[in-house]
Amino acid sequence: MGSENPNARPSDPDGLVLEAWGQGLMVGSLVVMAAVTFSNMKRRILLHKLIFAELILAMPHGTFIFAKPPTYGWYLSVSAIGLNISWSLHNVIAWMKNKPFLSARVSRFYIITVLLVQPYWVLEIYANFAFFNNFNRVFLRTRPFEPLFRDPWWIFTTLSLFYTIKREYNFGILELVLVSPRFGIMLASMCLSIAFIVVDTCAVLNAFEGSGLPTGIEPFWKLSFIFKCLCDTVILDDFKTALDRMRTYWIQKRAASGEIFLADYTTRERSGPWPGSGDGNGFGHGVPRVYLREDVSVSVSA
Repeated sequence: MGSENPNARPSDPDGLVLEAWGQGLMVGSLVVMAAVTFSNMKRRILLHKLIFAELILAMPHGTFIFAKPPTYGWYLSVSAIGLNISWSLHNVIAWMKNKPFLSARVSRFYIITVLLVQPYWVLEIYANFAFFNNFNRVFLRTRPFEPLFRDPWWIFTTLSLFYTIKREYNFGILELVLVSPRFGIMLASMCLSIAFIVVDTCAVLNAFEGSGLPTGIEPFWKLSFIFKCLCDTVILDDFKTALDRMRTYWIQKRAASGEIFLADYTTRERSGPWPGSGDGNGFGHGVPRVYLREDVSVSVSA
């Protein structure tokens, strides 16, 4: 599609193929992830329902390439409403998953700022409709701000999770991946989503001169969104629940090999915080008490 008609349906074969590929990849990925989520979700858990809703709401925006003018602009604009809601919902999901590791003040600041940026998305819905239906070109001014109003919370969540894994759980990244390949996939998806956020931002700011990409329908945000949703789908529970289960499995595996010794006790009998869990704010709740082989040797010799 030529740059002189950025709000029209792609007519150039290269542009049409690129957009059709991007939409097909996004819808196909979302359908598979929705099926996996529905198969594994627990109906009484709100977080699982929100993840499923996030996937369903975004699907229609991956089908507007089939429409032709004048339906094209209307269909694109209406389906974008669900996509924008899905983006905001993703930040809420990230907050719910990361909330056990956040202080009350940080948690409130996180969710309040997510709510405060919603007026921008109302404006973006209007700008999208006006641009792709040839009313005005406000969208050209609002679109470059999308990453700023969409992605800081996700970047914070990613950095926060990496920090928590290292500080509270004493896992190295390689060790984590070996213990739980699923968690490794999630961390890799987080990094890839942020990488495509950077590329999308550069594309919107015309850093790639001569690329000929249509305004507003670049493929990079789709790739970023796919990896964001994959992070939500591959592990449905909150991060703390997933990490605690993984650590318990890791401890039991080491105990079976004789590297460590476990003491039988109930959660009520627990006398102190888990070693390496910081200040004992509940991290590792319910994890068996561990005695290293060296500790046992010292105790016996004493």
